[in-house]
Amino acid sequence: MANGQRVRSDVIVVGLGAMGSCALASLARRGVRALGIDRYDPPHDLGSSHSGSRVIRLSYFEHTDYVPLLRRAYEGFDRLAHDAGERLRYETGLVAGGAPGNAVAAGMMRSARDHGLEVEAIDGRELRRRHPQFTVPDDWELVAERRGGFVRPEATIRSALGVAERAGARVIRNAPVARWGADGSGAWVEVADGLGPRDGAVTRYETDALVLAGGAWMPELLGGVGPRLQPTRETIVWLDDAGDPSWQHGSMPVWLFDRGDQPAVYGVPAFPGMGRPQGLKVGLHGRGPAVRPAQIRDEVDDAIVRETIAVTAERVVGAATRAVAGTAHCLYTMSPDSDFVVGAHPEHPNVAIAAGFSGHGFKFAPVIGEALADLAVDGRTALPIGFLSPTRFGRG
Repeated sequence: MANGQRVRSDVIVVGLGAMGSCALASLARRGVRALGIDRYDPPHDLGSSHSGSRVIRLSYFEHTDYVPLLRRAYEGFDRLAHDAGERLRYETGLVAGGAPGNAVAAGMMRSARDHGLEVEAIDGRELRRRHPQFTVPDDWELVAERRGGFVRPEATIRSALGVAERAGARVIRNAPVARWGADGSGAWVEVADGLGPRDGAVTRYETDALVLAGGAWMPELLGGVGPRLQPTRETIVWLDDAGDPSWQHGSMPVWLFDRGDQPAVYGVPAFPGMGRPQGLKVGLHGRGPAVRPAQIRDEVDDAIVRETIAVTAERVVGAATRAVAGTAHCLYTMSPDSDFVVGAHPEHPNVAIAAGFSGHGFKFAPVIGEALADLAVDGRTALPIGFLSPTRFGRG
């Protein structure tokens, strides 16, 4: 450290995507002297939190224990939107399900019963009556949720960082973390700054508590401690809406169709101010290969694009004939059971970790940020995240 410098904070947040940016905002709102560090310049398109929209829904088919967190997340998005002066959440309505007996519709109904949610069971014929832009069999079992919709990822991160900085937090961009450590007296992070008197100069940032929210880089940050996490590279496709109102917000709901043992297909309608690409956003959930994070820069796989369009065309009228308006990659970071990993580091109680969001985590960003701030400041949280504990897989 002879050629570096030391800087002290109350809490350091490593990774300023969805969870890290919201954690930083929550910490700064509490008056905590907080520092956020990201390897790139968030919001950016080199991780998991981009591409214009992310689905949000209450009747969670994955696990009923997520519902209380979602209710808090809805409130968190609205508070963040108010504080930032930017709309973040759209309620388009949502419809999801598939063939008779499908797991998605069954899980949604289970969550609705357990938590008193307003949903409606419909069949394929009723879906076509309401939304003739879809083509599905009469006997399909589907669930419609009025409060479903989407949130804007880049705008959310930009808003959270703005709130954090206005409240006194410091943000360091384009600064990959080289090393970190923790013990009973605190924690530290080392960042290569490239500005020192010799090559290899680093700045050491010291802190009482640390939050690790590095997305697809969490496997290397955790160094084999905790659950096995695997990044995958997913492909997103935008189909030109050609000015067709039936593909736009206000006419088309957010949708997800279960395909049994094949990746589910989902779509988010076009909406005002979505930027470019403009059109219907579609994807196959969990279709991509296992990768290293840097492989998000690889060229988009044309075969997956064609597959995505073909599967979409089975369920959306006219999709086969629309031009491709754009394509992109997005990173998932899969946990062993596809549920999140949120809680204290297995070896360091003053280090909180958020990882393994498995392609369905963005909608929870405000409440996960709140829980991470609780863990960093108090060492515990009253929020119901026990089922997401890093130690549920053993201690690594």
